[in-house]
Amino acid sequence: MARVLVIGVGGQVGSFLAERLVAGRHVTIGVETAPRPGLPDGIELRRHALDADNVTAFLDSVGAVDAIVHLAGKASVAESWRAPMEAFDVNARLTTALAYAAAARGVPFVNASTAEIFGDATEPTQNESTAIAPISPYGVAKAAGHLTVRMTREQMGARATNLIFYLGESARRAPHFVFRKITRGLARVKLGLDDSVALGNTSVIRDFCYADDFARAAEMFALGAPPGDYICASGEAHSVADIATTCCELLGLDPAAVLRTDPSLFRRADIPRLVGDATKLRALGWAPSMTFRELVRNIAEHDLEHVRQGDSG
Repeated sequence: MARVLVIGVGGQVGSFLAERLVAGRHVTIGVETAPRPGLPDGIELRRHALDADNVTAFLDSVGAVDAIVHLAGKASVAESWRAPMEAFDVNARLTTALAYAAAARGVPFVNASTAEIFGDATEPTQNESTAIAPISPYGVAKAAGHLTVRMTREQMGARATNLIFYLGESARRAPHFVFRKITRGLARVKLGLDDSVALGNTSVIRDFCYADDFARAAEMFALGAPPGDYICASGEAHSVADIATTCCELLGLDPAAVLRTDPSLFRRADIPRLVGDATKLRALGWAPSMTFRELVRNIAEHDLEHVRQGDSG
């Protein structure tokens, strides 16, 4: 039985990870800045505004742990343009402080990195050797944390891992992110509450995974898988338009009638394509549990039911 500290336990990946650890009878200490509904019974929840300057004192207060999983951060690329220094403080400075503290304690450290560190990569599919060349404040901040984690492993002998997440989706994803904006929006159209869904650039291509599959990867490294940098992705390329048209098909809607383009929703420096090659992680036994169509169906059915019940979350 391990004692695992999960930072950012209230997010979608963190909540799935907490469920997995509790089910495995591991002591799970979850850190969040505010109470979050839906977390499993059996976790030790710590409300704490963790930042780079109080990491050491906080870890001392928690006591000995067998692993630290860091999933907290500012996840919005668009928001990082509006508040770049806040994104750097949370995604770079905090990650760096945690990585050094874990290395000093000899504790395995699992960091949620992101495909955004690759920027507008020249390769159609990225792997662990793809050049790190971010093009947004979010990507720069995450790249700084990623490189620190790698450095502590390679130069300090730390058991430190970067899981390079592509896009994790589930019904627990915040509704302002594009996948759930589409599924919830089309659920409202299906129920006669709205006439259409407005979208920005629908040609961008991304790699979408079920968020619980990311949690399963984090669990592997928290419990002893060999540290390193690992792409965590499905390997499937789908556009934003694919999400919308697939959801329309599943809900029995005509895409031409209910989807419209709003140029004001186009994002600055939107990377055209990010698709991951998870060969290295698959060699350890990991694989996605859902196809793209299954993922759209899973979330669309959830949102249809919750919109029908009047749930705004």
